[in-house]
Amino acid sequence: MKQPFISLVCLLSLWGHAGHAAEPSRVFHPAVSNVEIWPGPEGYPWADTGIKLWTREALLRRVGSNELVCTWTTGGFSEPALGNFTMISRSTDNGKTWSRAGRFTHPSRGLFTTELFAPRAGELHAFLQTYGFGVWMTQLQGYRAVSRDGGKTWSGPHSIPGGIPGVWVNRGIVHSSGRWMLPVSWAELIGDEWAEPSVGRAPAAGQVGDRPLKQVELPPGSDSGLQYKAGCDWADRNHRYVCGVMLSDDGGETFRLRGYLRGGEHGWLIEPRVVELSDGRIAMLIRSQRDGWLWRSESADKGETWSPAVKSDIPNPGAKVHPLRARDGRIFLLHNPTTHSGQVMGARNPLSLWVSRDDMKTWDVKVDLVKDSAKNVSLNYPDGFLDEEKRELVFVWEDAKSVFLMRVPMDISDKPSSMQPKKAP
Repeated sequence: MKQPFISLVCLLSLWGHAGHAAEPSRVFHPAVSNVEIWPGPEGYPWADTGIKLWTREALLRRVGSNELVCTWTTGGFSEPALGNFTMISRSTDNGKTWSRAGRFTHPSRGLFTTELFAPRAGELHAFLQTYGFGVWMTQLQGYRAVSRDGGKTWSGPHSIPGGIPGVWVNRGIVHSSGRWMLPVSWAELIGDEWAEPSVGRAPAAGQVGDRPLKQVELPPGSDSGLQYKAGCDWADRNHRYVCGVMLSDDGGETFRLRGYLRGGEHGWLIEPRVVELSDGRIAMLIRSQRDGWLWRSESADKGETWSPAVKSDIPNPGAKVHPLRARDGRIFLLHNPTTHSGQVMGARNPLSLWVSRDDMKTWDVKVDLVKDSAKNVSLNYPDGFLDEEKRELVFVWEDAKSVFLMRVPMDISDKPSSMQPKKAP
């Protein structure tokens, strides 16, 4: 019998209601509930390539009336690196306690789980991306593992059916027509350096006809930090990042790729999210780099074609966002509404909720859920669902060290109220 992974009672006694009393600079909206679910009292267990001192991009899905599945990626010293893998946990009491439910781990490459698509009760499609050290999405391979028992067992991973091998899959939706729609981004090599940096002399020089190809050569014995930086610099220098969607009309038996959205002042559009509007159109919100704003595209034909991406009026520091549509037509946007100028990324702080009643033309509510006065703090990547029976948003987020579960009333107000730290007992 599995032992409880993390006990809510233990969490409350150790960290208090706010879930992370070791961060006195952190302030929560008084209407929210927030608890830490990783690493918890056990601390960080060992990974094959070192201690897991970081965590990234937790995902949360409801798979039954009180059953939840949560994943987060960790392992190695950072991302993207060999040793990255995803931990899986399950709760059968609506998030009060959690049990270990395995891992997604590749034996020789880094692995990231970027989407848990839940089209039906008890069914999950985990989209996994594997990659080499430091080269990120420029050489990734995409796969899918499927569970039909709420994340207890999984088939695969197998290739994504439809000849779509190298995409970064993001949060999907089931359109009102029944069509599955999963937004994706991918990298296109457009520079002169075909190969990533080598450590020492490469086995052979690259060449196209009579023209030798450029390649960065690092000193033999270069440490992982130097390799990581050189790999990321090579990726950004030589690639363009673009977006589209994977569509399926047969319940995931096959997918087809549509859309080719380029843009951004720096040619970088990644991690798109989609939401259905009141008339059936689809709006796509896209992370850009160094621009300081989200970009937006729309489709009027269920994702077959898309308007050119344009800069929106929603500030963004270079971070993924999370839109959710309620049955009453409201759109809830969880994001970091901060901008910046000329940086790769700005501060992902605060973590906020905006609410729109008119398909994101205007925003009736703009409220900070959590903010932190410390320097260089990121409150990252909210992901979850709307529990309309309980009238609350339920989602996980992370600060690069810990994963938190937050509950927010759907009718939260942005009227002036005191944002006070929740102190531990």
